[in-house]
Amino acid sequence: MNRLWKFAGLSLLLPILNSCDFFDSKMVTACEQVLKNRLLAPSEYRRIEIQQSEEPIGRADYQRYFSEGLSAIIQEALMKDFDRGHVKPVMYEALITYDAPNAYGTLIRGISRCQYPISDGDASRADRLSVVDGETNTEWLRKQL
Repeated sequence: MNRLWKFAGLSLLLPILNSCDFFDSKMVTACEQVLKNRLLAPSEYRRIEIQQSEEPIGRADYQRYFSEGLSAIIQEALMKDFDRGHVKPVMYEALITYDAPNAYGTLIRGISRCQYPISDGDASRADRLSVVDGETNTEWLRKQL
């Protein structure tokens, strides 16, 4: 009988823990927050699955992600650091499968791609620098005006 109660308690607890974000990386948490902000009804967002990956960033992408828009001197210094192997940039990516209602209230399954280039191991800026479905949060907000 005791075993039955433990099983019943566990079966009630698992769905609750599954919906919690205790074990999510900062990047996943930031990406989901950006995604929710873009939905019509963020409170009805329901995560289905997250697939995470990471790949090294090559020289051309490093230059595009980290030195574009900076002065020539800073760009040169950044590229020298890359060429000497002082930085090991990585592109973190998460594919988020979710259900959320459309404008008519019908649940629709969506998939969003979130990318976060990182050169120093610091994911604390993921909320500002993540690219969700090809747009930064700033670019998306600009389109909403």
